[in-house]
Amino acid sequence: MSDIKQNKKVLREEYQRRRTAFYNQLDSATRNLAFRRPPSPLKTILEDAETIGIYASRGSEAPTHRLIEYFSEQEKRIAFPVVLGAAPLEFRLVSNIRLLEAGFMGIAEPGTDCPLAKPDVIITPMIAFDRSMNRLGQGGGHFDRTFDKYSEAKRIGLAWSVQETQELPVEDHDIALDAIVTESELIQKVEMTS
Repeated sequence: MSDIKQNKKVLREEYQRRRTAFYNQLDSATRNLAFRRPPSPLKTILEDAETIGIYASRGSEAPTHRLIEYFSEQEKRIAFPVVLGAAPLEFRLVSNIRLLEAGFMGIAEPGTDCPLAKPDVIITPMIAFDRSMNRLGQGGGHFDRTFDKYSEAKRIGLAWSVQETQELPVEDHDIALDAIVTESELIQKVEMTS
C-alpha cells in the first residue's frame, strides 16, 4: 500500500470516529435543524439546477432528508445514486424517498424502474475535507469517477464541521469540490484572477 493510501486509511478511521462521536452528542432538535435549507449564497447556484443528485444519508453522515424536502418544495427533480461496481454512479429520479430500497452495502438506492437522470448538481457525503475543497470519501472512488463523468455538474459536499482537517492527501484521480456546506458555514472555491 502506498504512503498516500495508508495515510488516507488512517485519516478515514480517525474522522469516522470523530464524526460519529460528534453526531452522537447532538440532541435530536439540533440534528433536525442542521442542513434543512441551503445557505443563501448556495441558493443562487441551485436556482438554475433542474436535477439535484443527492444521497440518502445514514448513520452519522450529514443529514439530507430536510434538504430533499426543500428541493421537492422548490420543484427540483431529485435523483439518487446507484452503485454499479467500479463504474461511475448512475442517477435515477425518485418522486418519493420511500421508494428507495437497500442496495450496495445496504445504502438506500432507487430501483431500476426509476428513470435515469443527468444531475446539474451533485451533493456528496464525505468523511473529511480541507479548505482546498478536497474530500475524503469511503475509499471506493465512486464519487470521483462520477464527478469525472458529469464534469459540468456542480459538486457540493455536506459534512459536519468536526470533519474538517488541515490538509488531505490527494491522488491524481481525486476531484475537488466546488462548495462544502457544514452546519455552521459555507466554504466555496476561490477563483483565482490574474
